[in-house]
Amino acid sequence: MTVVPFDEYDDERHIIEADKVGGQVDPADRRATFADVVSRTDARRPIVPAVLRSPDARRALGRWAVGYGGHTALYHVTRSPKYAAKVSLYAPRGAWRASASVVWWAVGGRENFHLRQEAASKNDPHTWQQLDRRREKASGARWWVVGGAAVLLLVLLAGLEVAGMPPVGWYCVVAALVLLAAHYGRPADRPIVDRVVTKAAFTKLTGEMVRAAVVALGIGVKEPGQITFPPPGIHKDGPGWLARFNLPGAIVATTLLEKRDNLAAALRLPVDQVWPEVGPDHPGQVDLWVGYQPSSKMGQPKWTLAADNARTSVFESNPFATDSRQRPISTVLFARNFLVGGQPGSGKSYAARTLLTIAMLDPTVELKVAEFKGVGDFLDVQRLCSTYAVGVDDDAFETGSNIITWALAECERRGKRILEAKKRGDAPEGKVTPELAAKRGSGLHPVFILLDEVHELFAAVPGAAAACERAIKRGRALGIIFCLATQIPDKDSLPPNITRCITTRWCLSVLGQVENDMILGTGAYKRGMTATVYRPGVDAGWGVMVGVDKPGSARSFYPTPEVTAAIVARAGQLRGKAVIGEDVKRAEMRDMLADARSVLQNGEAGLPWAVLAERLAELAPDFYTGITADMVREALAPYGVESQDVKVGRSNIKGARRTALEAAQQRREIEAE
Repeated sequence: MTVVPFDEYDDERHIIEADKVGGQVDPADRRATFADVVSRTDARRPIVPAVLRSPDARRALGRWAVGYGGHTALYHVTRSPKYAAKVSLYAPRGAWRASASVVWWAVGGRENFHLRQEAASKNDPHTWQQLDRRREKASGARWWVVGGAAVLLLVLLAGLEVAGMPPVGWYCVVAALVLLAAHYGRPADRPIVDRVVTKAAFTKLTGEMVRAAVVALGIGVKEPGQITFPPPGIHKDGPGWLARFNLPGAIVATTLLEKRDNLAAALRLPVDQVWPEVGPDHPGQVDLWVGYQPSSKMGQPKWTLAADNARTSVFESNPFATDSRQRPISTVLFARNFLVGGQPGSGKSYAARTLLTIAMLDPTVELKVAEFKGVGDFLDVQRLCSTYAVGVDDDAFETGSNIITWALAECERRGKRILEAKKRGDAPEGKVTPELAAKRGSGLHPVFILLDEVHELFAAVPGAAAACERAIKRGRALGIIFCLATQIPDKDSLPPNITRCITTRWCLSVLGQVENDMILGTGAYKRGMTATVYRPGVDAGWGVMVGVDKPGSARSFYPTPEVTAAIVARAGQLRGKAVIGEDVKRAEMRDMLADARSVLQNGEAGLPWAVLAERLAELAPDFYTGITADMVREALAPYGVESQDVKVGRSNIKGARRTALEAAQQRREIEAE
C-alpha cells in the first residue's frame, strides 16, 4: 500500500485504497466544527431532585419526616426522667473535668510531662530544671489567656444583665452549660440519650459495594474495575438509591437478574430491598435500585382511587399499581385488553381487582364478572354487575360462555351503530368516543368483562377460547374491555392467539421461563422481563408488566377491607344504585338449546347453522341480532350437539339435526333430576 503524505491526504481516496488491500476501514478523524459542537445533545441532570418533582413522592417524603420526627420526639419525652438523672450525675463530674483541664493546661502540666518524669527517675536534675523552666515560661502566657477569657466572660454576662435579658434566657444559658458539662463528664461508652433505631440503617449505596457484590455473583465479572458507572452515577431516587452500571463484554443484565437472591446476599440486605432491572441504554446495562427499607416495611403510597371523591374514566389514565421505586403506574382501559397470570398465591385476583376498580368508579361502564375459583373474591361487587357468576359448576360455566357469546353479538350490534355514527360524523375514527359512551340509550357505553381463573372455563367449554379470541379482537375499538386472569399458562388454558391479541400483560410469580414467556410474549425472559424472581405469598402482588409506558416491575395496590368496602359503596353512589346497561333495551340471558329446538318447523329434520342463526335472530332480535353460524355452533357444542350433515335440496350442508337437539335436551333433564 502506498503511503500518502499528510499534506496530500484525501479521506475518500485513502479509504477506498485501504479497503482494497484489507487495511483501514474506519473513516479518518476530522476536526469538529462549530455546528458539530452546538448540535450535540447533553444529558443534563435536573435542577430539582426526582424526589421533589413528583407530588406523590413529596407527600411520601413529608409523611415519613412527620412520622419519624414525631416518633423520635415522643420516644425521648417518655425517657426524659432517665435523661435528667443521668445529667444530674454526669454534670458535676464534667464541670470538675473541665476546670481541671483548664488549670492543667494553664500550668503546662501536660507538656513534657513524661520527659520530666523520666529525668526525675534517672536523678538528672539538670535536664529536669531545663524542662521545668520551659514549662514555667509557657505557663505564664497561658495564665494571661485564662484571665483574659474570664474577664471577657464577666463582661459578656454583665452586658446581658444590663441589656435586660429575661429570666428564661438565663435558664437557657444555665441549661446549655449543664448539658455541656454532662456531655463532657459522661463515660465514653454510655451516651446520655438512647438510640431510637436499634438496627443500623442502610445509609448509602457505594460503587465499592456494587462492584464487590457483582464480582461475588460469579457471572463472568472477574475484577471490580470492569464495572463502569455512566453519569449520573449512584444517586438518590425516591425512597432509595439508584446505581446504573455497565457490565463488561457480552455479559447481559438478565444473568444478574436471575441471581437476585445472591445479589441481595452479597449486599447483606433483604431480597425485597434489592430491585435490579435492565438499563435503558443496552442489554448489558443494569439499573440497581436499593430501597432505604425492604418493600414489606415501606408499604405503598396511598392509592388516589381510595379518596372520598375519586372518580375515573376508562378513556383517561388511572393508577392501579406502583413500581419498585413506589412510583404510580397508570393505564387507560379503553381500547385495551388485559391478561393477568401467575401461580397460586401470587395475587392475581387482587391485581385484576385494581383494574376492575378503575372500571367500576366510571359510572358509564357496564360490569360483567365471572370468577371460576368459587370462593367469592368479587362477591361484594355483584350488585354493580349486569352479569355475575361464581363457581366451578355447569351453571357458572354456562354463564361465562354466555358472556362471551353476548360479547360477540354485541360487537356485531355495535359495529352497525358505529357505522351510523361515523356517517353522522360522531365517530370519525370508527371507534367509540367519550361522548358516544356517555350518551344515554346509545348502546355504546363501555363494558368491562372480568373472567377470573379463565383456564377453568376454557377447559370445560369447548370453543370458548376461540370465541373469546374473536371477541377480544373485535371489541377493542367498540368499548368492550376484557380482563383475563389465569394461573396455568399453557397452550390449552391460555391459547397463544389470545396472548397475541392482548397488549397489556401482567405476569406475577411463575416457576420458569416457559410460563413467563407464555404471558409476556416470546423472548421476554431473555430481554430481562423475568417474573421468576418473585415468590408466591411473600411477593404477592408483585410482577412484571408490559404494554404500559415503561415495562418493568409492578406491584398492585392492596387496600384494606375497610377501604375496599368504601370504594364499592362510592361506586354504587356514582351509579345511583343501578346496574349500567338497564337504560338500553336488552333481553335476559336465553336458553339457546330450547330456542334452537323451537325454531325447527314441522317436518324439518334439521337446519344448517346459517339458517339456524337467522331464525334465532328473528325469534329474539334483542339478544340474537348479529349472531353468526359459527357462534351458534360453538354455543351448542357444550350441550353435545355435533355438527352434522343436513340435507338441503340435493346438497348436504353442515348444521344441527333435530335428533341431536332432542337428545341434548333429554340428557340435560336427566342430569337435572
